[in-house]
Amino acid sequence: MRTLHTFTVAAIAVATILGSASACADAVTDWNRTADELITAAKMGTPPAIRVMALVQTAVHEAVSALPPQADATAQQAAVAAANRVALGKLLPQQEAAITAAYQAALARLGDGQSTAAGVAARVLAWRADDGAATPERYRPHAAPGVYVPTAAAAASQWPQRKPWLMNDAAQFRPAPPPALNSAQWARDYNEVKALGARASTHRSAEQTAVARFWEYSLPAIYHGVVRSVAQQPGRSLAQNARLFAATGQAMDDAVIAVMDAKYHHHFWRPVTAIRNGDRDEHPATDLQAGWTPLIDTPMHPEYPSAHSVLASSVGEVIKAEVGRSRLPELSTSSPTANGATRRWKSVDAFVQEVADARVWAGIHFRSATEVGTDMGRQVGALAVARVAQPPLAAAVPPALTPQGAARFAERIAARGVQVYECRADAAAPGGAQWIFVGPQAELFDAAGKPVGSHDSGPHWQAADGSRIVGAVQARADAPQADAIPWLLLSARSVGNEGRFARVTQIQRVNTQGGTAPARACSAAAVGETERVPYTADYLFYVS
Repeated sequence: MRTLHTFTVAAIAVATILGSASACADAVTDWNRTADELITAAKMGTPPAIRVMALVQTAVHEAVSALPPQADATAQQAAVAAANRVALGKLLPQQEAAITAAYQAALARLGDGQSTAAGVAARVLAWRADDGAATPERYRPHAAPGVYVPTAAAAASQWPQRKPWLMNDAAQFRPAPPPALNSAQWARDYNEVKALGARASTHRSAEQTAVARFWEYSLPAIYHGVVRSVAQQPGRSLAQNARLFAATGQAMDDAVIAVMDAKYHHHFWRPVTAIRNGDRDEHPATDLQAGWTPLIDTPMHPEYPSAHSVLASSVGEVIKAEVGRSRLPELSTSSPTANGATRRWKSVDAFVQEVADARVWAGIHFRSATEVGTDMGRQVGALAVARVAQPPLAAAVPPALTPQGAARFAERIAARGVQVYECRADAAAPGGAQWIFVGPQAELFDAAGKPVGSHDSGPHWQAADGSRIVGAVQARADAPQADAIPWLLLSARSVGNEGRFARVTQIQRVNTQGGTAPARACSAAAVGETERVPYTADYLFYVS
């Protein structure tokens, strides 16, 4: 892959940022493209590059989320620029000239918004500083004493020891073992890749070869191109795109952690090894082929599962959630390993399936590895959807919920949990009983998806540091959706330790989904029964 000279990269970065003014592009997507170009120029491997982009996009998301709700477009774009400047400067010091040039180009149009956003970005980097990426590599090749083995270093063998963003641990989605070597599935997988994945294959079509070459590229940019197909649609806000790229970044980073854990746990052989040793698996339907070579060079890590499949599926799951019931735009991206060619898909599933097929046609994965990888990616992506990819404010906050006095916005906290209801006797109600709200039970997450506390009856909000506040409803307004609990303005006072929540004096509950009283009837026969109704909401905390 050709490396760009530093000054060339700087010129590209400046052109990207300056070009956004005329193209009416979004600062988040512009900087995402610039960061991808800087990573390419830095000649990073895929796992470290994905980690860098997760950190950068999370810093951007947190910087945007830390702004007061009334922040204008200039303040938002300045925050995006500052967050990128700090995160990229720390993570890609070798690209300092290009980063500085891009940042100065942004400030020339926007003014300096660095002070607040820079601190937010620095906190994200500090939070993830001990994520295990710097763990010494301790991989030991399988070898008998004195017997030669290939000496190329195994890739990212320390990645299973990293701290995930979203998963409980690296092994949370570890799959069952690959197909047994005496199974029909193994023979199917073996003979498919042997025929279609060989460098000199006469069975692979020209289109299949083009697809395989296209997906030989694995740096984050090829997936971000797909995500930008959504981010660049009309009507999307900068905050929506900041959250979308943060969810994508965290999903991709956890996907790599999960797949490397599975790869080094199962330690399954690559097609090039298996096919050259087809007489040793004791299956009568797998014939040895001496000198068999895959279409593309085999990566230096174990085969099972397919990392590309896990990545594509995790990204696809985030996109599906982001689009929801809206019309999916045509997805597209370009690949340097295909001479800059662009490929397009009309559905997420078609995109994910093409990536899986490409790895078989390239001769580096068995079909089972792509199927299992796709399933793993869905699970990782679903976590990102639940923990990060929640929509920002769906509508303007009603004037009745405006904080009183000189309250200053502090932070946005997401809640996900249940609203608890109890069926209680009420002679005046139809059927002699009605559902009565008991209280919430929810987990709280910051803008990066990190757990920060809990929410329970009172209503109380308690931070992990022991600070605790109790709220009282001051005003309410119907939610934009008919099936969501109301938006609220609450006063708050401290009832716990000094800490994160201690100075909060007012809270807005907005962006609610679900949580309304149960649909099933509450009758005299059901008195005493409880229902737990799932809900999500954003709580905007204000301090005086």
